[in-house]
Amino acid sequence: MNRMDFSQAVIRVKVLEKRLLSKARLERMVDAKDMGEVLKILAETEYQPLLGSLERPEDYERILSGEMTRVYALMAELTPEHVIAQLLALKYDYHNLKVLLKEKILGKNLQNLLVSYGMVEISKLRSAVTLGDAEGIAQPMAEAIAQVEAHYEKNADPQFIDILLDRYYYLHLQELAQGTQILLFTDYVRNLIDFTNLKTLIRVKKMEKDIKFLEEVLLDGGNIGKEKILYSLNDSLDVILTRFKNEKLAKPLTEGLEAFRKTGRLTDFEKIMDNALMALQEPSKNIIFGPEPLFSYLYAKEAEIKALRIIMVSKINKLSPSVIRERLRDLYV
Repeated sequence: MNRMDFSQAVIRVKVLEKRLLSKARLERMVDAKDMGEVLKILAETEYQPLLGSLERPEDYERILSGEMTRVYALMAELTPEHVIAQLLALKYDYHNLKVLLKEKILGKNLQNLLVSYGMVEISKLRSAVTLGDAEGIAQPMAEAIAQVEAHYEKNADPQFIDILLDRYYYLHLQELAQGTQILLFTDYVRNLIDFTNLKTLIRVKKMEKDIKFLEEVLLDGGNIGKEKILYSLNDSLDVILTRFKNEKLAKPLTEGLEAFRKTGRLTDFEKIMDNALMALQEPSKNIIFGPEPLFSYLYAKEAEIKALRIIMVSKINKLSPSVIRERLRDLYV
């Protein structure tokens, strides 16, 4: 990538960043008396054109999905380097693959679970799954489909649909990031893998699964070697905390594990993980030439939409502002 090729796109992104929801505005939504008031506050922002499609507050996903679709389309306008958006959108493509494969293998109608803002048209993914026509999809996706179908035919275990597709997703993600040779992108993926592996370790311990199962679900490519995580399965949390205290992500990993110790829930660990990945975007604010500000803006929009979803779901379920604040993550602005 030639950094100078992004000069105009970065200028535009710096303008778009000013439209991101501020912490003060989110605080107003948190303190709003109900969902109706949240929507009134949202009408003051760039989400306003989408509010007309909302027939009832419970259909808030139309707004969030519409904004996600708009932002990904905007990114395609800003740069021909589709890999920048693909690093974040790839998870939606693999999500759609999971849905389509489960439809085929389990014989269920799961259309309502498909999302429209991936980088690969759903029709192409459907053709690959149902007809074996892999034209128009990346090789890792084609390989993933073949592996899932072969594994299910042999073992009839639907659990491995998710496990195998997650493995291929992260391998594909690493391939994309490494191909850019941009430090932010490779660090993002490696850190994401570390957090995912530690979260997996905790889940497998809670489920009391054996080391063979953990080996099946751990991912390659993080900063922390798989073996180090694998041999932590039967250790106490104190031993695990000591083992990882010198790792690159020691601070958020320690905070996340301590939070889990206090509550027995993974939600706080996931929040700390999200905040650490957001902190990784901070240097992009000072970059004038390069792809990093575009990626960080898109990451910020995804975080913003996640925050809105938390607030809206909480308002519909009449949760208190204090509970909502506990669940919210850090923002980019």
